Amino acid sequence: MEKLDNKATHSITTSTTHQTTTQVSPDPIFQMVTGYWVSKTLMTAVELDVFTKLSGNKTVTFEQLQNDILDMDKRPAEVFATALVSLGLITVNSGGEAKKKGEEEKKKVYSNSRISEVFLDKNKSSYIGDFIIMMDKRLYSRWAKLPVSLKTNRPVESAEEGDISARTMFDNAKTNQVIEQMQMFTRAMYGVSVGPAMALAKVFDFSKYNKMMDIGGGSGVYAIEVVKQNPNMSAVVLDLEPACSVAVEYLKQFNLQDKIHTKVLDFFKDKLPDDCDVAFLSHIIHFLGEEKDKILLKKVYDSLPSDRDSVIIISEWLLNDEKTGPIPSALMSLTMIIEQPEGRNYSFSEVSTMLTEVGFTNIEKRPLAGPAEIVIGYKKNK
Repeated sequence: MEKLDNKATHSITTSTTHQTTTQVSPDPIFQMVTGYWVSKTLMTAVELDVFTKLSGNKTVTFEQLQNDILDMDKRPAEVFATALVSLGLITVNSGGEAKKKGEEEKKKVYSNSRISEVFLDKNKSSYIGDFIIMMDKRLYSRWAKLPVSLKTNRPVESAEEGDISARTMFDNAKTNQVIEQMQMFTRAMYGVSVGPAMALAKVFDFSKYNKMMDIGGGSGVYAIEVVKQNPNMSAVVLDLEPACSVAVEYLKQFNLQDKIHTKVLDFFKDKLPDDCDVAFLSHIIHFLGEEKDKILLKKVYDSLPSDRDSVIIISEWLLNDEKTGPIPSALMSLTMIIEQPEGRNYSFSEVSTMLTEVGFTNIEKRPLAGPAEIVIGYKKNK
């Protein structure tokens, strides 16, 4: 093969580089690096109650939006409104034809978009704003310290800034500050879990079971949806006292106090109920390392009855078995790095192995809603 001189080599390299830069767009990188622009805009609008103030399909002029809804000077109000419209969070309508620009501006009316009306009005049961507030007030600043957590393999600890780590929250739910943050977290999880909870009763057949224990069940949203859709079922929500107090609020809201109860319980230290044939865990095992997960899962297995068929259902944002994604699961796993001394998101293969090792059989996976999937394991009647 003829050897190329330096000039020819440089020419080929330059040509290849040019072809690469013209074929590959940097747009995905720009979208990644500016992603916080979008999230902080949404977070700010929720904090200012913009969507609740516009609820009920209310329409307002720009002046009303500026003065009554946003309470801002004209420049920031106009810029903020434009951003919310561009994101599809509010809509703007010219209100009819107008020949002059000034008349067009006066006729513009603003209102909630459909998605904001449904999910961002705090007076609706479908409200997910508590989750957005939790992401803003709790996790937004903590993610800024991700490099330190990655390098040290330790969660962000910044109690001096009034920020309580998840580890502190769940290990010591006694002080007013910890209780307040835990209740905020519980309400936030209700909002993000409503969709998967509604899907659960459609994805799994509960007709031959009687009672579910919702381990670390927080607001009780999964128990609520299962019992609402299955008259044969009752449930108990097992969690620490601050979470159980929030669950009681939701149970009263749905008038389900007779069919769903709460029990204050530390699922590592205390005995699990022995009268349930369904054990449900949502977003629990990713908080723990594998060894602690296996201890908990063995405890669940032993608590389920042996004289009739019983089942464990685990809801998680699973990684694929190749660990190349999906993106929500991969990023949730990073959240565990800044939040927990152990824990990460697991693949179906890893969860299946843990369940098999403690005694469950016929392990299967089913899609739930959004990033959530369920892993099901059975304890057969002996």
